[in-house]
Amino acid sequence: MNNMYTVLGNLQIIFQIILWLLSFYWLDFELYIYILNDYYYIKVISGIIIMWSQLFLFQYLLCVVQTDSIYEAENDTELQNIQERMDYTTCKKCNLTRPKRAHHCRYCNKCVLKMDHHCFSLNKCIGENNYNYFIKYIIMVELNSSYIFWIGIYVLFNYYSEIKLIGCIKYGILVFVSFMESCGLFFYLLFHIYLNLADLTTLEVIYPNLRVKSKK
Repeated sequence: MNNMYTVLGNLQIIFQIILWLLSFYWLDFELYIYILNDYYYIKVISGIIIMWSQLFLFQYLLCVVQTDSIYEAENDTELQNIQERMDYTTCKKCNLTRPKRAHHCRYCNKCVLKMDHHCFSLNKCIGENNYNYFIKYIIMVELNSSYIFWIGIYVLFNYYSEIKLIGCIKYGILVFVSFMESCGLFFYLLFHIYLNLADLTTLEVIYPNLRVKSKK
């Protein structure tokens, strides 16, 4: 079962990259062509947003995927320290002594430090070591989606006679999808802001009993 999740997760990442290249890059620059003859400040601001958001979007995506939050006790001293602090639990599935806020991921079949959730889109557990990268990645996707929405609206209203019916349909769909994605990510970010302020994880919100155990 775990091997199946790994294969499906890897296929999901490949599909996401292909979709990303087709939409975020191809459509971003295609939209940008329409405003090349506009005011200078519009060209400059749009160009900066494209380059800046794409650069950090890709950087944080790599950081999330490459950074691991899997917990493995390095040595006996580390194990003794967490036991002396009484800040540990024992995993019922892998029989591993671990810090309290570590949880077992059934998809990775490993214990994850301060596990927030298993992200199927990235085929990765989001935990203590890559949580900040994940949030920054989501922020960059939100920024890019918002940019595509507004520049799509701009092109539709100012160049509708040039892009004709097919172009209007294509960019109309693009504007709708980017708007829905932007709205969804906005509320998702608000939820994670709440988690940070409350010092909670998604798992601890869904399963309050984990929250009680982690606070003892």
